[in-house]
Amino acid sequence: MALTRSFRKEVKRQTRLAIAAGIGFVIAYAWKEAIFEGMLKYVTRIMDVAPDHYLTETYTAVAITLVGAVALLCTSNLLKDH
Repeated sequence: MALTRSFRKEVKRQTRLAIAAGIGFVIAYAWKEAIFEGMLKYVTRIMDVAPDHYLTETYTAVAITLVGAVALLCTSNLLKDH
């Protein structure tokens, strides 16, 4: 009986986690295009390359990665357990 109860509890916990992850992916996908287009405009202006240049998407991906890494470092330091 206790095994069944703990199993149900774990299934509910994992289901909530899966739903939250799915919603998070949908939110990320919704923001993807806006972030990419904004960074693409910024990168083309800063690096003085055409938006249709073959390396522009690579430069934009690198810029987004760097900004994301800095944001992760900042938030991990802010939210660190003391």
